[in-house]
Amino acid sequence: MFSIFSKKKVLGNFEFIGTDLHNHIIPGLDDGAQTINDSIVLLKGLQELGYKKVICTPHILGNIYPNNPSTILPAFKVLQQAVNEHNINVQVEAGAEYMADEFFVEMVQQKTSLLSFGQHQYILIEMSYLAASPYLEECVFQLILDGYQPILAHPERYNYYHKQPEKYVMWKEKGCWLQLNALSLTGYYGKHVKLAAEKLLEAQLIDLLGTDMHHAQHLEALKYLCTTNNYKLLANYAHFKNAQL
Repeated sequence: MFSIFSKKKVLGNFEFIGTDLHNHIIPGLDDGAQTINDSIVLLKGLQELGYKKVICTPHILGNIYPNNPSTILPAFKVLQQAVNEHNINVQVEAGAEYMADEFFVEMVQQKTSLLSFGQHQYILIEMSYLAASPYLEECVFQLILDGYQPILAHPERYNYYHKQPEKYVMWKEKGCWLQLNALSLTGYYGKHVKLAAEKLLEAQLIDLLGTDMHHAQHLEALKYLCTTNNYKLLANYAHFKNAQL
């Protein structure tokens, strides 16, 4: 999709971001990397783009991706061994991306041990693209009460918020951080998502940048982003907190 742009001038990389907190690189757990070779290709690509640390966040999604620490951590250990064997100079860490559904709110209510990451117990959460989650507010409130820092993944991709920009401000006021997908700025998910991403950056509402990397096509799209004017928008944004992760 983006290979025709490969000869455009590269404006920079993502060394200024340093840490990716959202991707699906652990193999065989969800709709991301399927084999360890897939994972290695993606990690090498992220290293070439300037990343020094990658927090791996497989889906935890009801009965579709019924992951938990007992499925994620052994698979992560295999990934970590492969990183060492291939001399990839990227620090890897295990986390998860939780769907804010009835299963997750029950976990939060029952004080289930969650796969947080970083010193401040960051938790990455998402909603359906079809409708806002009726459970998100309770989840965010309880997570903060329990000492976690909730992060809402890719808010620009929730089309139902595009005409309700006050919702973004509301979640920020409730203590939730917002994580933008870098690929949104390429038009990868459509022009409306791209516009929403640009507006969120212009409003200085974004806290973190993530790749949401699933496969090699996403890697090519990230490389393409480094040749666009929106790369400059990212490079000039002064409010990313990725360095704190």
